[in-house]
Parts: sequence; structure tokens; C-alpha cells
Amino acid sequence: MKINYEYLVKNAPILEWDDDSAERAKNYFFKSGKKPFENFDIVKQLGITKALIFFPRAFDKLKKIKRKCKLIYEFKSASSSSPVYLYDNRLVIALCPLGGPGAANLMEELDYVGIKTFVSCGTCGCINKDVDMESYFIPTNAIRDEGLSYHYLPATRTVETSEKVNNAIRQALKEFGLEHIEGTVWTCDAMYRETPERTKRRASEGAIGVDMECASLCACAKFNKVDFGELLYFSDKTDGKNWQWRIYDKINLRYQLVQICIRALELL
Repeated sequence: MKINYEYLVKNAPILEWDDDSAERAKNYFFKSGKKPFENFDIVKQLGITKALIFFPRAFDKLKKIKRKCKLIYEFKSASSSSPVYLYDNRLVIALCPLGGPGAANLMEELDYVGIKTFVSCGTCGCINKDVDMESYFIPTNAIRDEGLSYHYLPATRTVETSEKVNNAIRQALKEFGLEHIEGTVWTCDAMYRETPERTKRRASEGAIGVDMECASLCACAKFNKVDFGELLYFSDKTDGKNWQWRIYDKINLRYQLVQICIRALELL
């Protein structure tokens, strides 16, 4: 089937790409005084430019990590707030809301105050029937089946994570003696839309997992010329019709996940 791109652009506003800089609007907004960025002065004084974006819940239960954290900022949206911590005077750990828009908004604010290297970590679903769910997963690229990335980059099928960051994650996993797999993640920010046909289609083009943020964060990072990579673990497996839920020690796995990502940031 021949695709009429002129028709698509005319009828799909999300494809109306323009490369106008967002800096003016961003500076006007942030300098309006509604964001208490002065708490980041200590981060600047320490020369910290690296951040871990952490998605899983129950951060308070990661006590060995939490006791080294100092609250420096609250990332606020209309309906929620997410704490941002200074960890051990070495890096920033930012808890993140669900979905691409909230995650990219957090990245924008952290970029504004001087963070230039990002590692994110969290969970995803597995859509490859042959994958061992106990393996860690490094997404090297993401299928852009969401909306936010098209406001940051022209339309393409996929967007890539930073190879420099991926190399640091690989080295950290090696130091921990842990196996991992790499490949494509399918970023879909619509709830309950992992339909059988769509899931089959994404798996056929090589997607291993499905998440809600990777493509958005990749695009935001590329637009702002910062480095971004991600480490995920599988919480479930689906073919769009049936789900296999993973049974695991969530607290210990999340603690290990954060340790790996902190080590990756140290290597960068």
C-alpha cells in the first residue's frame, strides 16, 4: 500500500515537525519564578552532572540507598509530586512519574539545572516468548509508538539510546556478574493497547519488551544534546492475549537494579 504522507501530515498534527528551538519558551517558563531551583546550587557546587531516573515504586524500602539521599527538590505536576534526591554527594536520583510526558518533563528540568548524563531504570513487559524473564534488558533503540517523541524529532520508526551510556551499563553488569540481553523496546503510552495483533507486529520487527517512556526520553535527550540510556527488568510476559506474571523479590531486585545503575553512572 502506497502511503500518502502529505495526507498523513495534513490529518495528523503530530507529524507537523518543526525544528524551532524550545530554549526561549523554556527559559521564560523556568525564570518565571514558579520552580524552586535554588536547591540545586549544591549540585552545581559539587560539579554533579549525572542523574538516575528511577521508575519503580517503594523507593523508601530501599533503605541502604535512601539513607544516603538528601531531598533537594520536588518535581511537581498538576496531580502529583516526585522527590529528587542528592545521593551521597555524587549524583542525583530522581523518582519519576509514569509515562513519556512526565518523564521527559522531568528530564527537561534536570537538564535546565545542569544534568547532562541520564540513566533510567525500571520495569517493562516482555513480548518475546523465548526470552528468560530473569535477564536484565538494555534497550538499544525504541519503537516510537507514543506521542511525545514526535515533538522532539522528525518522524522515524525508532530512536536510539546512547551507546556511551549503554557501554557503561554493560560494564556495570559485568562487574556484578550478571547476564543481560539487548535490543528493541516498544514504547506505547496507551494503557491496555497491547492488543494481540499489535503485539505480534511489534515482536515480528524485533521488539523484546514494551514500556511507556524509553522513546520519549531518547527523543528528549537527543533534542537537548544530553546522553541517555536505560536498564530494565521484566515484570511480566504477554502475547497480547495471555499474561505470565513474574514472581520475584521486588525489593532486592530493585536494590540491585539501582546499584548497577549507580555504578554505570560512576563509570561515565
